[in-house]
Amino acid sequence: MVSIKWTKRKSPTQEEISKFAQDNKVSDILAELMIERDLTEPADIQDFLHTDISGLQDPFALHDMDKALETLDSVIQSEGKIAIYGDYDADGVTSASIMRLTLKKMGVDPIVYIPNRFKDGYGPNLAEYKKLVEDKHIDLLITVDNGVSGKDEVKYLKDNGVKVIITDHHDLPKELPEADAIVHPTIPGAEYTCPYLSGAGVAFKVADALLGDEALEFIDLAAIGTVADSVALLGENRVIVTEGLKHMKDNNHVGLKALIDKCKLKVAKITEEDIGFAIAPRINALGRLDDASSAMELLTTSDAGFAKEIVDETEDINTKRQKLVRDAFADSQSQVEAQQENGVLVLTSDKWHQGILGIVASRVVEQEHKPTLVLQYDQDSELYKGSGRSPEGFNLFEALDAHRDLFAGFGGHAQACGFSLSEPDLNKLIPLLQEEPSKQNFDPMKPMEKVFDLDLHIQDFNFELIKEINKLAPFGMGNPKPLIKIPDVKLAQSQAVGKDGTHLKTTVTDSSHQVNAIGFGLFQKEEANKGSICDVYGYLSINEWAGKKSLQIMIGDFEVSPKAAKINQLQSIYIDYRSKMLSQAIMEKFDSIVFFNQAYYDMVKRHNIDAKIKMFNEDCGGDNVLVYDRPHDIELFKEFLKNNKTQHTALYLHTDMNARYLRPDMAKMKQLLKYLYSHQNIQMDEMNLVGDYLKMDKNDIDFYLKVFFELDFVKMVNGFVEKAEVSKQRELIESPTYMKRLQRNDVEKILIESNFANVLDWISQYDCHD
Repeated sequence: MVSIKWTKRKSPTQEEISKFAQDNKVSDILAELMIERDLTEPADIQDFLHTDISGLQDPFALHDMDKALETLDSVIQSEGKIAIYGDYDADGVTSASIMRLTLKKMGVDPIVYIPNRFKDGYGPNLAEYKKLVEDKHIDLLITVDNGVSGKDEVKYLKDNGVKVIITDHHDLPKELPEADAIVHPTIPGAEYTCPYLSGAGVAFKVADALLGDEALEFIDLAAIGTVADSVALLGENRVIVTEGLKHMKDNNHVGLKALIDKCKLKVAKITEEDIGFAIAPRINALGRLDDASSAMELLTTSDAGFAKEIVDETEDINTKRQKLVRDAFADSQSQVEAQQENGVLVLTSDKWHQGILGIVASRVVEQEHKPTLVLQYDQDSELYKGSGRSPEGFNLFEALDAHRDLFAGFGGHAQACGFSLSEPDLNKLIPLLQEEPSKQNFDPMKPMEKVFDLDLHIQDFNFELIKEINKLAPFGMGNPKPLIKIPDVKLAQSQAVGKDGTHLKTTVTDSSHQVNAIGFGLFQKEEANKGSICDVYGYLSINEWAGKKSLQIMIGDFEVSPKAAKINQLQSIYIDYRSKMLSQAIMEKFDSIVFFNQAYYDMVKRHNIDAKIKMFNEDCGGDNVLVYDRPHDIELFKEFLKNNKTQHTALYLHTDMNARYLRPDMAKMKQLLKYLYSHQNIQMDEMNLVGDYLKMDKNDIDFYLKVFFELDFVKMVNGFVEKAEVSKQRELIESPTYMKRLQRNDVEKILIESNFANVLDWISQYDCHD
């Protein structure tokens, strides 16, 4: 399990939060979250909180958009054949679907080719290009979500008289293809206002340039590709997803509606999380295990019956995909263990399914915090085909691109790549990759740094808090869902759930509040936790069951809190002697015996105990100490804890008082005072009779009278208790006797009445042991 170092994203002061909230008319919670996201300019704040269609940018600001439209128009005018070449993941499928539907609106019925992951591999494929040229006689090839790395493949097309429009968003190679147009958001010198568009986002911008407002019919597909490809949900991407979710409710696409129904999602409440965890994985499943062309057909068909057939097939394939992932991940663990010393993990098998390699790589990265390549040997091609993933801080694309000559095929992003290579070249690559972490100053053994956004207690949780947090949605890369730290809580009623029993169902609880929680893959960690006080990190959500809504925490992680770690340390230092019978032999086992009251000090000293006899303000550092008696003021005990780093401290805390320190009863005090004021000529030795009449204890009567005398409520005149003429309003806290009683009550409550676990909890705040 990778160790995690948790820090707060930013720590604005309460004064800064309050001022921001007041200036921008938002809640304190929203103010804190926006400050953490550097959203401080009024215009940016309004755009972020009120994202709408007006945030869509001019599509002609994208590089070569005008050339792309000119090229397309010339081919359409000449009635040339057009082919769309896509990709097999959710971004590539939605990109191809958008482009196909756009061209159909223009009266063109294009050939659409979605490459097969197993036959065609990742990115441009020269063999398939040749088939499109030789068999289909195309005049124009439009790539979507790929193509920018196909310099040689594009040259072949151009040499054969085929025009080429590339629409892509992937990292740029050193040399660009010589296409007729390259529509891409990060071309040097022509960087777009939203450089992190997805492939579907770029395809949607082409549709926008061609169709204007009509292109909004496809913005829901662009939203799926944007969320699925994990690009930053900022700027125009935020608009695409926000508006895409709205348009998804209009059911413009028969196939998408069928898929949403199969996922049992409520279309009126659909969110970006529903895309990420339900819709996109099913679209991806087709490309991982089968032919992704059916996914494109699903998203572009108008036949409800055909859509249902594909959706049923998709569900079966997705279930199969989940099992393959579980099995391959479990099988990979022996290789992971064998490569513990390696900075980059390279896991291989001839049994794993090629379609799930990227998912397995992602899970290993999450587990090990190391760049990971997962490869399957394909006997037909005699090549290893694989996917790579890497944690933040390590650029996998750069690491592999430095050895591009070893690959038969290669492409991807900083954190995700696809590739193929021969066994000899793989053997050359593995040692070279081990040099890459140091080149990038990446230490895989360093604790993974993660951030949380809010530091809250369970009592702060309510539905209004969720409403405020969701004002920042949609969440994703660049705008993560706010993570909450819940300090000093316990996990109770924990149980294993899920098919393999690895998930955790529990209750997060403090001394007076609790909330139900789920933690995926965290049951084993909780088993080792043994009920320690924890800091829990998670997301607040709403659980709906049987028509009822309740708050729920989705736990991302938990760790023994600093407070709990301190208490665990103190358990080996402090010993509970409060109920023990002390003998001289036991007392002499200690180096020092500490006293808070002089009378006890003098009494024990007369017995010639073979141990150092000390008052509480003397140094006891390094000693095995017995604290004999209890202080009259808890502040004295705090000072003792702060100043004495003992080896062990046994707490006996003796007193000769028969009764516990009694908390002053205000009602009885008023009753007694009223009686004294209404009855004259009461002598002090008659107070026992007064106590009997009022049903009050003699100790209480003595205490209350002493307080009354100190506050000049009553006075003694010739042996009688009489009402005094009070010249000013007096408070009880002005009575030394009353304050001393309160102090003793604190001692009793904290050190005597509490169980020892709570005593240690209190001690942890003042103890000086490191």
